[in-house]
Parts: sequence; C-alpha cells; structure tokens
Amino acid sequence: MIVDDSIVRGNTMRALVEMLFDAGAAEVHVRISSPPVVSPCYYGIDMADGAELAAAHRSVEEMREHIGATSLHYLSLDGMQWATRLPEESVCRACFTRSYPTAVPEGSSVAKLRFEAAAR
Repeated sequence: MIVDDSIVRGNTMRALVEMLFDAGAAEVHVRISSPPVVSPCYYGIDMADGAELAAAHRSVEEMREHIGATSLHYLSLDGMQWATRLPEESVCRACFTRSYPTAVPEGSSVAKLRFEAAAR
C-alpha cells in the first residue's frame, strides 16, 4: 500500500506503482489523503496548469488505470473538511471543487501568475 497526500500529475505515483510491481508485489493499493486535485491553485501553491492535472478529466477508475494501481481511494471532500475542524467557509477548497472564492482570469498563463509579484 502507498499512502500519499495528493496526486497532481500522476507521474511520480505511476513510477512508484511500477517499481513495486517490478519488485514482485502482487497488488498495489493507493490511498490519497485528499480529494482529487481537479483545478489549479492561484493562491500560493505552485501546481500544474489545469490541463496537466491528472484527475481534472478522469474518474477515480480512470485515475487508477492511469497510475497502474490495483485500487485507488481518495479522502472525500467532507472527510477532509471534517479533519480540519474548521468551518467550510473559512478554507479554500478550489483545487478540489473548481469553486474559487474570487474571479479567475481567462487564459491559464495569466491566471497562473495572478498573485505573483511583478518582476523588477
């Protein structure tokens, strides 16, 4: 079993799953301690463009196939929210829900750098 905090692009997890099978594992079960990351963060976490996010356009079963695991399970959004012990309105969950607290500009290159300091 592999436990990780998230799957963003899926490349690392796919490589880990493959290594375990190559080492003789009969099964590889993956558990992720967050919901699927389906949308980029524009508020301080440097992550892939939406088109590069592995779960953005895949079901859980398609993600399981993408990483090559025997099984794949994510923490639910409700489970993650419960674990924070904070009111839902006090945390940003946009990368899991696609529901942003502010308007996101069109064009991923503009949006990605939205809150970056201008180069001097």
